[in-house]
Amino acid sequence: MPLINLAEHKLYRIGVDVGGTNTDAALACWTKPTAVPDGGAHPDGHEDISIVASHKSQTTADVTTGIRHAIQAVLGAASVPRDAVISVNIGTTHFINAVVQADASSLSRVAVLRLCGPFCREVPPFADFPPALRRIVEGYTAYVDGGLEIDGRPIKPVREEEIVKHATKMREAGVSVVVVVGVFSAVDTAEVTQEEQVKAILQREIPGVDVVCSRDIGRVGFIERENASVLNASILRFARRTIRGFERALAELRLDCPLYLTQNDGTIMDAEAACRTPIKTFSSGATNSLTGAVFLAGIHRKDSEFDLKTSQVIMVDVGGTTSDFAALSPSGFPRQSSTTASIAGVRTAFSMPELVSIGLGGGSLVTVDEAGDVSVGPTSVGHRLQTEALCFGGATATATDVVLARGFRDQSLPDWQGDMSSDVVSKASRQITLKLQRCVDTMKTSDLDVVLLLVGGGSIIQIDELSNVQKSIQPPFYKVANAVGAAIAKVAGEVDRIVIPDGRKHEQLVEELSREAEQLAYSNGARTGSVEIMELDFIPLQYVTNNAFRAVVKAVGELDWQLPSKKAPRSEEKAGTVSVTELSLTDGPESPSKQPAPLPPTDAPAPDLENYEPDVSKATREWYISEVDLDFIGEGCGILGTGGGGSVYSALLHSRETLRSPTIGGRRMRVVEAASLPPAAASSTSGGGTAVIAFVGAPSVSNERLIGGGEIEAAARALSRYLGTTGGGGYDAVMAAEVGGSNGMRAFAAAASLDVPVVDADMIGRAFPKIDMSLPYVYGQAGPAPAVLSDARGNVQVVAEVEDSSRFESIARSACIELGLYTALSLAPLGREVLLRYCCLGSISFAWFMGREICLARQRKADVVQALLSVIPGGRLLYKGKVVDVQREVKGGWTIGTTALEPFHDDDSDDDRNGVVDSRRLVLSYQNEFFCATLEPNTVLCTTPDLITVLDLSTGAALATHELRYGLRVAVIAMPAHPLWTTDVGLKMAGPEAFGISSPFQPLGTTWEKPPSVFDRYAK
Repeated sequence: MPLINLAEHKLYRIGVDVGGTNTDAALACWTKPTAVPDGGAHPDGHEDISIVASHKSQTTADVTTGIRHAIQAVLGAASVPRDAVISVNIGTTHFINAVVQADASSLSRVAVLRLCGPFCREVPPFADFPPALRRIVEGYTAYVDGGLEIDGRPIKPVREEEIVKHATKMREAGVSVVVVVGVFSAVDTAEVTQEEQVKAILQREIPGVDVVCSRDIGRVGFIERENASVLNASILRFARRTIRGFERALAELRLDCPLYLTQNDGTIMDAEAACRTPIKTFSSGATNSLTGAVFLAGIHRKDSEFDLKTSQVIMVDVGGTTSDFAALSPSGFPRQSSTTASIAGVRTAFSMPELVSIGLGGGSLVTVDEAGDVSVGPTSVGHRLQTEALCFGGATATATDVVLARGFRDQSLPDWQGDMSSDVVSKASRQITLKLQRCVDTMKTSDLDVVLLLVGGGSIIQIDELSNVQKSIQPPFYKVANAVGAAIAKVAGEVDRIVIPDGRKHEQLVEELSREAEQLAYSNGARTGSVEIMELDFIPLQYVTNNAFRAVVKAVGELDWQLPSKKAPRSEEKAGTVSVTELSLTDGPESPSKQPAPLPPTDAPAPDLENYEPDVSKATREWYISEVDLDFIGEGCGILGTGGGGSVYSALLHSRETLRSPTIGGRRMRVVEAASLPPAAASSTSGGGTAVIAFVGAPSVSNERLIGGGEIEAAARALSRYLGTTGGGGYDAVMAAEVGGSNGMRAFAAAASLDVPVVDADMIGRAFPKIDMSLPYVYGQAGPAPAVLSDARGNVQVVAEVEDSSRFESIARSACIELGLYTALSLAPLGREVLLRYCCLGSISFAWFMGREICLARQRKADVVQALLSVIPGGRLLYKGKVVDVQREVKGGWTIGTTALEPFHDDDSDDDRNGVVDSRRLVLSYQNEFFCATLEPNTVLCTTPDLITVLDLSTGAALATHELRYGLRVAVIAMPAHPLWTTDVGLKMAGPEAFGISSPFQPLGTTWEKPPSVFDRYAK
């Protein structure tokens, strides 16, 4: 029914996007009818919004001046009354640029308080920060009582006197920005959480202190959440000064309206929230462009010809130098990247948009080689386009010249046809088209029709049809789509935490969590009735006894189009909380005395990987480990983890920190061959021999409750005492129980502490879910007992005797649950002969060679998958595709699941031309680790015990089963298992039947060969 009252009132929002080169502004107008029939519902916001003015100008040195000019321009162009502007929404790269550039004038020193009890010592705060950034932001560090187990039990209660003591030290050190990070703070449901309790004490003891609670910043994953919290804390004061400048610009323009900043996920938050969590704005540019492009193309409208269920929307934002591609998810928001994201070289678990960037823009150089081949980019004239391009009278051929030579006309460009040869123009046009097509293929997640949105000033370079695109749209205001996206952005409420059901049914939990997310969206300014649940994901956790799971729920709604005076104050404003405007007026620049000048750069040059050789003694055949070696081995352990085995990252950092320790020294971290061990190495019952070590438990715990750092050594020493041996723990060497996953790295720090070498071998050759799936036990040549379990609290459990290795698995699992679901284990030492005959020899070398090829391929920008397969004897590429479905649940303590992949095709891929990529779906099945790969409907490509590994195509990194998500582009590779696994004895324990597969083992079809050896290659 049409509206019956034609009286109208126009309201406006201003969107601003501040980039490194340009500051763009757009004015969005909402025509609000004053009445609707029968008192009907508020009309949908987007249906009544139009863009009435835009402006593009160069970003000014002080940023604020450029914003003021851009806003002034759009207000003047549309003759808008100031009191009709209801908000200004700004997207800026200002904060992330300060971090990326390690700008000491903008960053604060940060203190970190870990609430962890005896845990979380293996990797200190700031350990994985780039050295230049670390020197600027690293302040004070302390480990204090507190933290929770995954089931909500306290590790230790917070002790006020301990916090007061450290507050005094921080105050004396002049550090006034503090991060408080508690173990499993996401499961803290107390009315006043541990982190909040500590925050209150610090604020009382240190006047003017800024305190960041990690649970307000990131998700589960201790290192990543702490890192994100530190980056957020380091930029807090600079963010407040910057936002104060934004507010000042609004005041000077007589705009009495709220200020919002755009977030990484395409939504906005008010200035007060941005002052607390500026990190959430770090990567908002691409999401603004995509949101704006979707709006400008009309895809958001109810009457749009495009249906997101039958087509997929991809945006390319073409600038002067690069083209950034982003995709719209089925939820209507930008598709997000995988679980971890690197910000300025710092690993975080922050949600970031998934982007693909290539060196192609309006200023890209067009070059012709001696053979007559034409290339476009990646080098560009950039901002010098108007002086160097042919069309502006310069001497450099650019992509812009190509499109003008083909007759394209634009009022912002000269009327130039030029004298470029038709052959060069034709070939250059083809290169532009191919590059765009390849990136579209990369972003595609299905065979649905592609709608390509072309935005950005350089998007004029796409003038030919793309074969893989159903329709290309260059909408009006395409040059300022980023500012449009900021102007019409939505608001969200998100819940991301560990949930303990406590008897509540699934439906009840869904309702409670959805309601909580919706209320958060409304409190953030969403219009009544507009909020919808856009994401709902329950992720089960392994080994837990209380059915805990991780819940991720996001609710999104339209930002209310009301005049500020009509909006009800937020609850915190009612309570008298200081507003952002008041903070801006009182919070001046940080005192120079509290922010010392940074030390001069002393960063060591990056290692020359092309010519790197490990340090292997030709005389003793000892391999002395370097940091480069550890990095290579870590990558390889991830590959051999076959989707499980726990995260390698913290174990790698622990090994690296141990190597750097002045009490250890690089020469004491060494690897030896099994054959070099003493011939008379003792049996498991008389002491000596090779200590076999591992951590057992849930990866979800290992990634959050980091180890104390000495648990394995304590277990090994306790076992040595039980066996009656002395000196160096009484061992000849240390060996990882399994090379796959985190355990493959655990032997290095333990061996250095015990002052013995690591053996180049393991008992499995990969990762498997159970202890009794170890070859010496499978063949009855050794047993796991006597063994010792140890944790950071000082609990030590000796398992003296067991009836068999299966019973030991059950006993160890029960003890592990009581000790917090992640425990160190030192198994009965192995003698030399058992090790030589029933272990996988050379597994550390194998990991090293795989990691080396991955790192080299990344450095060379080469195909990581093909490089990796070149050093895997018998290795095969099974499939390349995109994740289209993930199903997982926990049964009997194991994560059971399937992941379905669909193919994508690359016109330039050798694999496609050779028929490697099948057109059918591939289904991967796993129980912690992958155990079967099947082409639908029933063609089995690979089964356990052969190894199946999934690689992220963008990085070549191995992906764990819990990291797989919709849209991720992956390669699936396989490699033959060690021959000991393919006998009748080995298959009984680890073949298909052991994992519930009725079909018999089908060998991969390639022959197992001895993997390459670092000793044979470099000790000659």
